[in-house]
Amino acid sequence: MKCRIWAVLAILLVVAASDCVLAVNESLLQKVMAERMSDKRLSETILGALAFLEDRQVRPRPGKLSCEFDSSDEGDGCDTRMSINIPFRENIGLPAPKQIKARNRSGEWASYIHFLPNKIGFKGRSPAAVQDSNLFMTAFIAYPLFLFDESALPPEKQHVNLMLRLAMQNIQSFKREDAYNFWAVLPGSVGKSPRTGPFNILVEQLELLGRAYINPKLAKFFARLAKGQQTPPKFWLEACLDLKNNPTGADALFNIPNDADDTSTAVAIQHFFSQRFPDSGIVPDHAALVRIPEYRDIGRPREDGRDGWKGKDTGAYLTWLKDESQPVFERPEVGIIPLAVNNVDVVVNSNVLFAMALTGSKDLPGYDDCARLIRRAAETRSWPEAGLYYPQNMIFPYSASRAYRDGNAREPDVKAAMQYILRDLIKAQVEWGNKNPTRRGAFPGGDDKSDHLSTGLAVISLINIGRINAAEIGLEKEYDAALRSGIDYLLEQCIWQKPKNPDTRGKFKTPAGKCATWMSGLFFAASFWDLAHWRSQAFTISIVLEALTKYALAYDLDLAPMGARRIKLRP
Repeated sequence: MKCRIWAVLAILLVVAASDCVLAVNESLLQKVMAERMSDKRLSETILGALAFLEDRQVRPRPGKLSCEFDSSDEGDGCDTRMSINIPFRENIGLPAPKQIKARNRSGEWASYIHFLPNKIGFKGRSPAAVQDSNLFMTAFIAYPLFLFDESALPPEKQHVNLMLRLAMQNIQSFKREDAYNFWAVLPGSVGKSPRTGPFNILVEQLELLGRAYINPKLAKFFARLAKGQQTPPKFWLEACLDLKNNPTGADALFNIPNDADDTSTAVAIQHFFSQRFPDSGIVPDHAALVRIPEYRDIGRPREDGRDGWKGKDTGAYLTWLKDESQPVFERPEVGIIPLAVNNVDVVVNSNVLFAMALTGSKDLPGYDDCARLIRRAAETRSWPEAGLYYPQNMIFPYSASRAYRDGNAREPDVKAAMQYILRDLIKAQVEWGNKNPTRRGAFPGGDDKSDHLSTGLAVISLINIGRINAAEIGLEKEYDAALRSGIDYLLEQCIWQKPKNPDTRGKFKTPAGKCATWMSGLFFAASFWDLAHWRSQAFTISIVLEALTKYALAYDLDLAPMGARRIKLRP
């Protein structure tokens, strides 16, 4: 693709005849977009981020290359590399012992599990991390690619479309019976029942560690190691490893049920994919989506305890798609609910609201209750703690605003939540800049001590909420300043690196053929936050790409839905 930056980028305007689009003078939009696109730094950085995602997507590449981006199970396989992190550099790929064989799946981007990062790590990154394969990362990283249009290019030059097709194939592979799971289904290791779990963590090793953790003789050692950390209670490990009551043993530690989060995320991506590729045969999996309302926060005799902010009987959606009243280890083929109790997560509910509104399923039971839950979290400032699996400060503003803007969830409760969130975002940015004068424009990540990902998420949230909402509450000037300074910070923090794959050069015309990169950020965590964190550089870059692209397309000036304006790539 021989591109000449914005000279070969044009805006594809899609006229949306919908009441969700507020009228904005088209000439004004064109003027603003032209001004923003004249910023060479912005245009080059967008292309550089696209180049990174193309360079690092896992696929069967010629030769035996790093497992970070070369498929393990297709072609000639991959070279297993260990992810090593030092204070000023992350994910150094060092040769692994021969007995270790990494696995991945085509279409995904590498993410990494960091164990006890706050105890033994640096800035949230453990010295050694484990590469993971999961639905969630693939779906979120692919999302901003829908903001680009390649219809003017010949098929062999449509690199964005190829990334989307590979990602969609990957996402489909995580279906487990009637809904979707975070991890792939694998053969049982201890028991005969199939299980889910990460490819690159052996159950045998996990069992040894678990038995050591509950061994009274080692109690003092683990007490020192876990001091000040949120780690799993011993009763749960003891229950899982008790083969008399749980024949699947240590398999249960990762064998999670299907969940509302991954199911709704998969359905949302299927929606956009079916619009992009109408002849693909992919359609939104409505049958999976309607499974979610079967599990709601109504009349439950037990509570998780960590979600006490919500109150009782909210009617909102539960995380796990399994009946918590059943014996905990019954039906292991459909998964084991962690700690034997379900819960209500506001980020999960935001993602469900997004998928339901997007697919015209607002009539499903619990939809209005879900909207009220999101308002309550925003109004009472219960986030980020209300996101039980999301220690990242800015993921709730992102997910809730995406439901509002891209999903067209414009109910009064959701709109009110947007204005609460907007005030808090502007305040958080100012306070963070006052505490960190060299990082003005950034947004705090909470448990994430880096701020590239958190700033990208917050900037998208501002854009999704829109200047229209800022004007309604008299914060136009503050809104404009927050958005522009956030964009500037992301551009300033960009690090240009050579691509890992020689064939990436020339696909996107970038300075010296390099890729635009930012540091990985903390996205989600285990049930107990300090035990394990998930990070992915590709995820951070995809979020920054969405922020920069939506800004270039002036999505902040109206409430046009996702895809109403796209960057059109030309030869």
